[in-house]
Amino acid sequence: MNEKDFAAKLKPWLDRSATQVGELEATRLKAARLRALDAYREPVSILGLATVNGGVLENARYTLLQRGLMILPLLALVAALTVQSIDTDVDLGEIDAQLLTQELPPDAYLDQEFRSWLGSSR
Repeated sequence: MNEKDFAAKLKPWLDRSATQVGELEATRLKAARLRALDAYREPVSILGLATVNGGVLENARYTLLQRGLMILPLLALVAALTVQSIDTDVDLGEIDAQLLTQELPPDAYLDQEFRSWLGSSR
């Protein structure tokens, strides 16, 4: 049974029931219909890739704003950690401790100034 056959079978039942609806129920049904039509939004195409209901797009817009506000502290944390990692102040005491315990990273031996320092200290 396709949609047209189903509608043809259902129509007499709905017409018969519609005659039995009182004025109060008809007014309430009309108000409900108007509310449903008011809530309906035309489908919106997003960059020609997908078509979504207009109401979904409104919700997504608020959701994007909320997501942006949620991500903001995370971005601030990443920015702070990045600035902290860029800080070039070298703790000389820690380097001395690594030198004494022979735990220097291999990059330290590639540094020409370190080699000259080693040569001058001997």
